Amino acid sequence: MAQFRYAALCLAALCAGGCGSSDEPGDTGTPGTGGTGATTTSQSSSSSGAGGDGQGGTGGGTATTTVVVNEISAKGGDWIELGNPGPGSADLGGLGLCDSDDSGQCNAADALRFPEGTQLAPGAYLLILGDQLPEDGSGPHTACLPDGGPSSCFYATWKVSASRGETVYLISESDEVLARLEYPIEAAADGQTWGRLPDLTGEGAATAPTPGEENAAP
Repeated sequence: MAQFRYAALCLAALCAGGCGSSDEPGDTGTPGTGGTGATTTSQSSSSSGAGGDGQGGTGGGTATTTVVVNEISAKGGDWIELGNPGPGSADLGGLGLCDSDDSGQCNAADALRFPEGTQLAPGAYLLILGDQLPEDGSGPHTACLPDGGPSSCFYATWKVSASRGETVYLISESDEVLARLEYPIEAAADGQTWGRLPDLTGEGAATAPTPGEENAAP
């Protein structure tokens, strides 16, 4: 009996110093703290991404751009001009350009998506040809307007209807509207376009065709 009590006392003393503790994950304070830290990081990431989720669904996100839809040709040639008033270069990679559907909203399913690396310098313009074949791809292309204009352009499969009137939208990767320009029904006469006056900053007005250049009155 005395030997049994002595063995029990010895076992109790050993376990008081941490019997079996080295086999349990998170036993010490450091691993446990690390686990908590990982959870906190995950929650922070989720919180910071909430605005991104809101961009596409509600339009209440934070995506912005300095680029504007600057000029639209719907008669005698189908093209759209984007312009960047600056002050810095604008990254168009992943952004889309679309016309409006029957409800007046962006037809995102047919949007032209700009490839990664597409940049627009401050004060520069970008030409998009409309009514192009899907198999030709978005570009950039060097076959652009036959009678002048920029030597590089992109292709969209849709076109702006002058008789129906449409809105052209620049949208984010999550389809949030970043910029727009409405082309009212029969807004421009033959040989005219519809663009911003003053160039890059004004409201829409009838303009002379100036693809890749500063907008001007007819």
